[in-house]
Order: sequence, then structure tokens, then C-alpha cells
Amino acid sequence: MPRKYKRKLGVPARGQWEEENLLEAVTRITKGDIDIREASRYYGIPESTIRRRKASNSLTKTVLGPEGVFGRENEKRLAKHIKRLASSGFAPDQRSVRRMAFQFAQSLGLKHPFNMEKQEAGYDWMMSFLERNPEISLRQSQGLSVNRGQGLSREEVKGFFDLLEKIMTEHRLFDKPANIFNMDESGIQIINKAGKVLTAKGSKNVSVLTSAEKEKLSPS
Repeated sequence: MPRKYKRKLGVPARGQWEEENLLEAVTRITKGDIDIREASRYYGIPESTIRRRKASNSLTKTVLGPEGVFGRENEKRLAKHIKRLASSGFAPDQRSVRRMAFQFAQSLGLKHPFNMEKQEAGYDWMMSFLERNPEISLRQSQGLSVNRGQGLSREEVKGFFDLLEKIMTEHRLFDKPANIFNMDESGIQIINKAGKVLTAKGSKNVSVLTSAEKEKLSPS
């Protein structure tokens, strides 16, 4: 598990406040509604922080802690790449991201503590990366066959509905829903279960391509 710093008893928490609270506190102080000491007590923001941010006119909350191996900008590039892969149906699993991180660090010529033999970042880095990038989460994926993925093009979908409309028109089925039946496959599962992958937090459909569908008809 990632090694985390445990705050000592009685030591006040740093950075446990919201940007909106700082902005409101500085606004009220400027108007003369309250002084800095009252604002500190009311909003839970250290007096020194309010004084420093007010003097420098810096009201945006900065991220505490180390920037990691890549630094803020490069790590955001990596996070953006992961989300782009997920949105295209190729959401990477943890092992893939760890290897991706190693290759990225090598290409940037960065000094890193990653495993040179396995050519991948460690589990500690993976967990810290997720903490620093809360817009990415670990989700259980659903298998999506290559054939089905290729069949989701605009031309294929339009062709399907054109054919469906033609058949329903020929057989006069638009006002006869009782004559329409759904047929589904059944049989044995021959595809491994899709594992957990990384994708943008809040994604509703998380699919990864597999060699075939989840179920395949048994030989008759």
C-alpha cells in the first residue's frame, strides 16, 4: 500500500478549506464586515494564509504535497491520454497504465524510481496518481467484442434501422407490437471476464474490446 504521512495529534490540518470560502472571507474583510481573525475562525482558514493570499491577490487554492515523478503538467497529459483511450473503447487497466508511465518517463528523460526490469511503475505510484487525479477512477468494465465495436459505425447503424423500417413496412408491423418478438443468444461463455480499468470518473458505459462476445451458441 502507498506510504502516507499520518498527521500528529494536535497538529492543525493544512489546506482543509475551499477556494470559495477564501474568496468570500477576503471579500468580507475588504468590505470591513469582519477582520482577519474573525474570518479565520469562521471559515477555518489560517490567519497567515488569509494575510498572504490577500496581499498577493492569489485566491486560488494550490495543491499541497510533491508533484510526483512527472510534475503537474506532464501528469495531466498522462491523465488526459488515459481518458481519451477510455472514451475510444480502450480503457487501460492498472498494469497498462503502470507500463505507460514507465515509457512516458523514459521518453521524457526523467529520473524515476520505476522498476527497470519489469519496465513499469510501482503500485504505490499508481495509487498516488489516482489521488492526485480524482477525475479518473477505477471501474469494472464490460466486454465489447471487436465485431460489435466495428459494427457501431454511423453507416452500419443507419443500415440496420433502414432495413428494420423496410421489414416492418412490408409486414405492416408498426401498429402490431404483439407480433414482434426478441430473440437472444444462449450458450456457453468462452471469453474471460473483463477486468477493472481506469476511466473518467462518472462514466456510465465502460467497455473494453474483446475477441468475441460474452456468449457463443453451442454447436447443434
